[in-house]
Amino acid sequence: MNHKLIKIIVFTLILAFYGSLLTHKIELPVWEDLGRHIKNGEMILHGNFDVLYSNVYSYTEPGHPFINHHWLSGVVFYLLHQAIGWDGLVIFKIIVFLSSFGLLFITATKKADFWLVAFFSLPTIFILGERTSLRPEIFSYLFIAIFLYFLIDLEEHPERKRIYWLIPLELLWVNMHVFWSIGVMMVAGFLLEKIIRPLAPTAPSGQVGWRDPVVKKLTFLLAALALVSFINPNGASGVFYSYPRDFPIIIGENQSLSQLQRTMAPWADISVAIFEPTLFLLALSFFFGFRRRQKPWFYFLASAATAVLSFYMLRGISLFGLIFLPAVSANFNEVFIRLKAVFSKNSKRIFIAFFAPALLYLIFLGGSGRLSSYNKPGIGLTPQSQSSAEFFKAQNLKGPIFNDTDIGSYLIYHLYPQEKVFADNRFGDAYPASFFSDVYKPMLRDSGKWQEALQKYQFNTIFLYQYNLNPDVRSFIYQMAHDPEWALIYVDPYAVIFLRNNPANRATIDKFQITPKNAEEKLKFLLESQNFDGQVAAADTFSLLGRPDLEMKTFLQVVGRWPKKDKVWMVMGARESAKNPRLAITYLEKAIALERKTAETYSVLGAAYYNAGEYEKAKEAFRRALKINPERQDAKKLLESMD
Repeated sequence: MNHKLIKIIVFTLILAFYGSLLTHKIELPVWEDLGRHIKNGEMILHGNFDVLYSNVYSYTEPGHPFINHHWLSGVVFYLLHQAIGWDGLVIFKIIVFLSSFGLLFITATKKADFWLVAFFSLPTIFILGERTSLRPEIFSYLFIAIFLYFLIDLEEHPERKRIYWLIPLELLWVNMHVFWSIGVMMVAGFLLEKIIRPLAPTAPSGQVGWRDPVVKKLTFLLAALALVSFINPNGASGVFYSYPRDFPIIIGENQSLSQLQRTMAPWADISVAIFEPTLFLLALSFFFGFRRRQKPWFYFLASAATAVLSFYMLRGISLFGLIFLPAVSANFNEVFIRLKAVFSKNSKRIFIAFFAPALLYLIFLGGSGRLSSYNKPGIGLTPQSQSSAEFFKAQNLKGPIFNDTDIGSYLIYHLYPQEKVFADNRFGDAYPASFFSDVYKPMLRDSGKWQEALQKYQFNTIFLYQYNLNPDVRSFIYQMAHDPEWALIYVDPYAVIFLRNNPANRATIDKFQITPKNAEEKLKFLLESQNFDGQVAAADTFSLLGRPDLEMKTFLQVVGRWPKKDKVWMVMGARESAKNPRLAITYLEKAIALERKTAETYSVLGAAYYNAGEYEKAKEAFRRALKINPERQDAKKLLESMD
């Protein structure tokens, strides 16, 4: 077969593998900012430019200044949503991601052998798989790939002027996503490399410093990019915007790697699991890279910056992946060429014979959702993504609404301008830090503060994302479920809605209230669903309402149908730990066998062993829990009491 055709087939398979990870449904109520971005686009195109400068969606902090650094992305998303719907938005996202990766791959092959780049594409795709949602940052990934391509092209063809296309691209970028400054830093890094390289004793002879035409072009380009960055609705404020460093609420994407590793199962997130090995591999590659005449200063600085960012917050991992592929390929290229010369001519055939089937298998795993524990394969919206908002509108429910930050964007999309939100997840942007420290958090934790807020805001509805990572929100949901002033009237796999128990709401409450007595009947639609999330939501609601009998009955049905859902086994073990520790141990060991090797699982297992009188095994389980997460207080206290 023609070598060029083989390369095209392999490249297509690599794109198909990445595409299999990207093809997942939108879960609109879950963390996604997409609803708010679409609403932003709608408001702007209808002439409401206040969304560019102030927090118009909230009734608590409506006058707080806001720098909308992604407004143009919202316009794009709104227009696409109007034209091609939710399915089309997912397809658009896939096209943007694949275009970014394809261009990155082509750029990498300018400095390295095709087969080496193909090989390193696999860990790169796993790393990039951390960020696959439809957000404004997809444009940043595309722009980074374009910038890198043009910068490498300039190095190879100094006479070309296509590098100046980056100026209008920067103008778009500064209005589409907060990562726009990366473009300026990339050009600055390339310029620095061109200045540093000639200073090395081993540098080849030729034009150096400011006499180099490439240096002149990069200097002009850097100045131009800096200037066009000021062309945004907020001018200098938009340029000097400071990304929030401290987040008052738990957000998965902004947690550090160490925080995540203490709470999650070892391979629950493949991107996190392979990050440190790939970082080591990249660091090793620079040992070879710096032995070349052309020192890879740009890749070294970019790799160091993105690696530090990745340790600081999870969302930085994908930026690391964008640099990893071209950097590691270029650094190892000379070694790879030597190895090819040593081994037989059949080495390429052997490589293809193993590589192609591996890609096909990975495509199967990605397409079936087995490489992600949380994404739902397919396009469009997940089932019941719209259900809670549709229920709110169909029953003509009214605010003021108290909501958690996770579901704020969802409510903005569905209910604004008829209803405004209490808060959303624009923590350091649209709300002062004092709002979360002095108002939001105390309301969730302290019943007295809640009553003060209730008196001030006169909440009529409570609308929450029931699987919020914040333990204060989960505790608050339990309190409201047992507060006679509030009635639970709606549950689905995403949301819970409580309605204030007063005469004005009496008819709605009588019709929809979910109580311990009628819970099985009211949640029949979830119990009979063919959906894992729906049945788990029913079980969790039974637990919330004090019906452990129905909870365990439902969970047993769930594991009967989905026996490899490790978290369900862990939850069942936790429920049985006190009254039936032997059964709990069986459930927990099953969870661990399914790789639920978290601090929480070992801590609950230790408690079950303790209740069963097996103290040595309890100690061992507690020690394992503390090894994973030294801050696990329940394990620490019980272990200390036993010692």
